[in-house]
Amino acid sequence: MKKTFLLLMTFLSLISFAQGTRIMYEYRFVSDLAKKDSANTELMYLDIKKDGSKFYSRKRFYSDSVRDAYIQKQLASGATNFSYNDNNAGKVEASVIKSYPDFKVNLHTTIGQNRFNVSDSKPMEWKILPDKKKIDKFDAQKATLEFGGRTWTAWFSQDFPFQDGPYKFHGLPGLILEMEDSTGTHIFKFAGSKNFDEIEKIEKKEIESTAPGGRVVRFGNMAGGKELEVSEEQFIKQWKEYKNDPVKDMRQNLSRPGVKMKVNINGKEMTDPAEMLRNMEKFQRELINKDNNKIEPSLYP
Repeated sequence: MKKTFLLLMTFLSLISFAQGTRIMYEYRFVSDLAKKDSANTELMYLDIKKDGSKFYSRKRFYSDSVRDAYIQKQLASGATNFSYNDNNAGKVEASVIKSYPDFKVNLHTTIGQNRFNVSDSKPMEWKILPDKKKIDKFDAQKATLEFGGRTWTAWFSQDFPFQDGPYKFHGLPGLILEMEDSTGTHIFKFAGSKNFDEIEKIEKKEIESTAPGGRVVRFGNMAGGKELEVSEEQFIKQWKEYKNDPVKDMRQNLSRPGVKMKVNINGKEMTDPAEMLRNMEKFQRELINKDNNKIEPSLYP
């Protein structure tokens, strides 16, 4: 009788998981190695369905959705000159999508104003160790990995019927609950799990209710806009070109006949093309220099 009860509970648990599960992680990371004491923390979602998963920032998701709804409202009202600034968008703009059962991995990220869909086919060669511990109420086991230019330590649990984890990480016989790199500057910690199907519906209604006609429209290179599909080698080439000349796209746009632009950099509005380029280049290079501790440094040489 006891064995039958356990089998029933396992079956019901798998049905619940099959409906869609949201795994939440607290992501603690240092962007600037010159300021190791100034770590950022962001709540990340790993939404798992039967055909794959998506890993992304909760804060960025809401920010992008509210922004797009605002732009739609402005356009619907006939406005032709408006701006939108969001200082609370979160720092993690990239997302990762994995497909099942082949675990094809795609990183969705940006360089400047351009969006990229970067395919990743690197194998994950885990070393599973005998060390074990409890994380929340789950039994977890230790594993290590060399990936993306870092040495990682993971703790995974077979209490979940998934071989997935935060960011690109996957391939262990269970769900990764914790990940930490050897420098201690990138750390993922399990923050809970829930069936997200109903949550997803509520979120969608909340976002759509802010837009006229119940629609959210995506624009240009903003979240959801057109992406360039590239390999990792092609992405690295794009990154190197951007580092060498971070205002290349802006310069090309300004050189087009009849194009007029206005930018606001640190509260100062500029319309003179030479002044804009000069200040924008300085601004972009400062951002690049301060964001010197990428989660996957091999992509950003």
